[in-house]
Amino acid sequence: MGTKILLLCVSSQSVVNFRKTLIKKLQAENYSVSVVAFDEDYKKDVQDLGVDFYCIQDKNRGLNPLKILSLKSKYYKLIKDISPDIVFSFMLKPNTFGVMGAKKAGVKKIFSMVEGAGDVFIKNTLKWKVIRFVACLLYKQAFKSSNKVFFLNNDDKNEFVNRKLIKEEQGEIIHGIGVDLGYFAFKPIKNQKTFLMIARMLKTKGVLEYCQTARIVKQKYPDVVFNYLGAEGDLKLSDIQEYIDDGSITYLGTTKDVRPYLEDCILLLLLSYREGLPMSIMEAQSCGRAVITSNNTGCRDTVVDGFNGFLVEQRDYKSMAEKCIWAIENFEKIAEMGKNARVFAEENFDSIKINEIICREIEE
Repeated sequence: MGTKILLLCVSSQSVVNFRKTLIKKLQAENYSVSVVAFDEDYKKDVQDLGVDFYCIQDKNRGLNPLKILSLKSKYYKLIKDISPDIVFSFMLKPNTFGVMGAKKAGVKKIFSMVEGAGDVFIKNTLKWKVIRFVACLLYKQAFKSSNKVFFLNNDDKNEFVNRKLIKEEQGEIIHGIGVDLGYFAFKPIKNQKTFLMIARMLKTKGVLEYCQTARIVKQKYPDVVFNYLGAEGDLKLSDIQEYIDDGSITYLGTTKDVRPYLEDCILLLLLSYREGLPMSIMEAQSCGRAVITSNNTGCRDTVVDGFNGFLVEQRDYKSMAEKCIWAIENFEKIAEMGKNARVFAEENFDSIKINEIICREIEE
């Protein structure tokens, strides 16, 4: 077999949803790929990719101090046993405890990807300030051992450099993890009055702002549909129930395949407070859908205002509602923006090109 590479991921579902094209590329380059995740929910799906699967039981957002402190040891023991030539980590816990465990296990080549700073760098309550302080200490210690740290936008890289968590030359910007442009094929708009949001039910994803946007637009156009796909997070179904009950939004739960819902919409909306590079936006643009999103970290990197969508200020649901009304009343221009979105996706989000960059970096 070729070079052994171990991917440190959070959920088994994320492996299937977001790492598949990278895994296929690595295999085509004669790498032997293994994966470790915090659950076994999609174990068979991962193994069907021709990948060895391992599990360290934990939760991505879990903050139990005792469990957190034992993570480095668990990673170390597993990595020592697998004995990979390369370790590639994704997300906070793998990027810190996983990297430190890999270093202790003697792995010479370690790569990491920061796919967004998340709540750690968004929230400013005392609790989250403490978490941010600790996370920065962990990042700084771990990333001393990373050969390269990939970022999805310039803002995140600059923040990590300015906080002295990495050296300038360690950081590499790539345009997201990429999209399979063939799988997310261009589809002409067939429904002019359906909008869509795809995101976990988190306050920082702008879920409540989406609901408020829908309520405003439906006052003028009652027949418009605002679909929402997303699993519960720090927000629960009860938090958005009033918007479901009055018909402002239609909650669709979760799905393994978002393509039919993208095909059914005129626009994708995402008023997130901060992102790495939003997967939902990349997938929507690949399908030929323009986007309205926040003019902030990560989100603004996906939209040229007026070309493939619109940028509005964070939490400004009134401006988003105005753009939605404009879209309803200017379908031909929105359809053109959708075509532009596909071109933008082809130029910036092609997973083939992005995975070639990643493979080139880890082979050096």
